[in-house]
Amino acid sequence: MDKTQKRLLLISLGISFTVLFLFLLFTIDRETLQALQSANVWLILLALIMHIVSIGFWALRIQFMSKSLGYKIPFVHSFNLVCSNQFLASVTPSQVGGEPIRIYELVKAKVPVADATAVVIMERVFDAVILLIGAMVSLVLLNVTSFGIEIPDYMMTLSYFSSAVFLAVLILFIVLAKKPAWGKAAVRKIAEFILRKKDTKKREASCAKLLNSVNQFYDSIGYFMGKSRYGSFTGLFFTALFWVNEFVLVSVLLMALGLEPYFALSFLFMILITVILMVPITPGGAGVAEVSMAGFFALIVPANLLGVFVLLWRLIIYYFNLASGFIATMIILRREAKEREVKV
Repeated sequence: MDKTQKRLLLISLGISFTVLFLFLLFTIDRETLQALQSANVWLILLALIMHIVSIGFWALRIQFMSKSLGYKIPFVHSFNLVCSNQFLASVTPSQVGGEPIRIYELVKAKVPVADATAVVIMERVFDAVILLIGAMVSLVLLNVTSFGIEIPDYMMTLSYFSSAVFLAVLILFIVLAKKPAWGKAAVRKIAEFILRKKDTKKREASCAKLLNSVNQFYDSIGYFMGKSRYGSFTGLFFTALFWVNEFVLVSVLLMALGLEPYFALSFLFMILITVILMVPITPGGAGVAEVSMAGFFALIVPANLLGVFVLLWRLIIYYFNLASGFIATMIILRREAKEREVKV
C-alpha cells in the first residue's frame, strides 16, 4: 500500500471511528445495555453470513459475465478478486478504487484488458440500473405514503440530488456507448494531451495502440448491450441478488436487537442510503454512511439503540470488508512475489 492509500485508509477509519463514537456517546444508556444482553447473537451471525453470500453473488456476476465473453474465471479467483476490491473501495471516494484491482485480476486470469474493462464498467452500469429503479420507486412510495413516519425534507432533497447525479452518469454512459466516435475522440484528445511531450512517432504509436483497445472495449460493450443476452441477464440477475441480500441484512440486524424488521421501509431506506453513498464525498463513504444510516433509521429505531444498530451494520459492511480485503490483498501480493521469483 502506497502513502496515498495509507493516508486515505487513516482518514476513512478516523472519520468512521469519530462518528460512531459520538453516536454511541449520545445514545447509550441503561436500556441499551439491557437490550444488548438480550440481543440474538445468532441473528447477528446470520447477517454476517448474508454479507459473505453477497460477496459470493458478486463473484458469480464477474464469473458469468466473463464466461459470456468466452473466458473461464475460477470462482475462488473471482471471490478473492472481489474481497481485495472491497479493501481499496473502502478507502476511496465513491468506492472507485476497486475498479483497477478488478481489471488487474481479470487480466491475470487471461482476460484481455479491453474485455476486463468492459466487464467492470458493465458491472457499474448494472448496479446503476438496479439502484436507480429502486431509488425511483422508493421516492414515489415515500411521497405517496408516509408509512406512518415523517421524513425530514433535507433527507429527501439529498436523495433526489444523489438520484439525479446517478441518472446523469448513466445517461452519459449510454450516449457514449451509442456514439463510439464521441468516446474515441475524447480518448484520443486525452491521450494526446498526456503524451504531448513525446516525439510524434511514439505519440502516434501509443495513440494507435490505445485506440485499438478502445475499439475492442466498444465491441465488448456492444456485445453486452446487444448479442450477449446471457451476459446481460446474468449480470443483472446477480446484481439484483447482491443488493436485495444486502438490504434484507439490515432487517435481520433489527430483529437481532429485538425490534420490528420493517422489511419494506428498511428496503426503501437502504436504497436511498446506497445511492447517496455513490456520490464521492469521503473515502469509503466514512461519516456519510453512519450519518445517513442514523438519519433515516432514527425514524424507526429507538434512540438508545440507534448507535449500536449503526455500529453493527458498519462492522459487517465496512470493517469486515477491510479485514477480508486485507487478507485477499496479501494473497495477491504473495502470488506476485512468487511470480517474480520464478522469472528471476
